Amino acid sequence: MTHKLIYFLSQSHIRSSIAHAWAKKLPLRDVTFISGSWSKARDTNFVNDVLHEFSMEAPNSFSYTPSQKLLEDADLIVTIYDSTHEIAPHFPDTFNKKVVYWDIEDPECISELPTKWAHYQEVCDTIALSVKQLKKAFIEV
Repeated sequence: MTHKLIYFLSQSHIRSSIAHAWAKKLPLRDVTFISGSWSKARDTNFVNDVLHEFSMEAPNSFSYTPSQKLLEDADLIVTIYDSTHEIAPHFPDTFNKKVVYWDIEDPECISELPTKWAHYQEVCDTIALSVKQLKKAFIEV
């Protein structure tokens, strides 16, 4: 099996870091996961708190901003965006075969704290299921 690079990308690195954390739990060899943002990365304690509920930690790596070399090196680019509030980035046609779009709500769009926390939990669950499907669909074990 050849080594694969899976790049999770979201607008502010919140959803991509959650996906990165879930992906690291997959029993895969020869796969490197990284995450980043196409806009300014934001920090929020909600990411750590929601992952802590699953005995996980957010990746301690910084947010990788898309670059031509990174996009070329990635075997799969998982772009996580909220179609209601965001416009997903457009990639050159040469990358079309390795770009996947996940339309997952941005939990930061909610302002009321109890509702925001519940929304983070829902988004984390949705991302976990998407990562599980990603393993089945795109990665050879």
